[in-house]
Amino acid sequence: MRNLDPAKIIDFALFFPGFLLSLSFHEAAHGLVAFKLGDPTAKAMGRVSLNPFAHADPIGTFLLPIVGFFWGGFLVGWGIPVPIDYRNFKSWKKDALLVALAGPVSNLLLAVLFAGIIHLMAALDPNWFRAEGINTLTFVAHAVVTVFYLNLALAFFNLIPIHPLDGGKILYGLLPATIAETFDSFATRYGFILLILLLVSGLYRYLVGIPMNFMAELLL
Repeated sequence: MRNLDPAKIIDFALFFPGFLLSLSFHEAAHGLVAFKLGDPTAKAMGRVSLNPFAHADPIGTFLLPIVGFFWGGFLVGWGIPVPIDYRNFKSWKKDALLVALAGPVSNLLLAVLFAGIIHLMAALDPNWFRAEGINTLTFVAHAVVTVFYLNLALAFFNLIPIHPLDGGKILYGLLPATIAETFDSFATRYGFILLILLLVSGLYRYLVGIPMNFMAELLL
């Protein structure tokens, strides 16, 4: 409870809208690409939207991000998976890959956008990123940096090639048909267990942290 100081609460109040935008943008990107490729399911259910409540999951959208922000740990979250009817695609294997790829790409695009904002703010006054105390622009600067890293984390976490993450669907789409079916059978059965092991063991920190830091160096 010692971390619940006023500054931390202000940081969270400025960060959380950016987090909701990032999550909504990710899920809406899945739905939009699916709609463009012939599947209207997500659009008909109101999922091609930046309204966070259209995508909110109680644990992934609220509980874990709040715990991670205030008490430390890996700051990541998720929304309710966007419904996709693969029967509506003309080339379902390729189209499913594009739909899955849309989520991580959307977060990379947001990371580039927030990197631009960081550079602009730093050009105006670099002290906003160094100052301490109650300073509105300093809080805004810290929130922008946090959302920047969050989007990189969301992108690379979702690219881990394990079901039910986007990376599992992307890998399935890239593999030859015969190997893809074997992978899909294995991933459907054991993917969630592998994901839990990655989270519990901390290996995800390397799978996400290394490319995230590399990309941050390039953008900042």
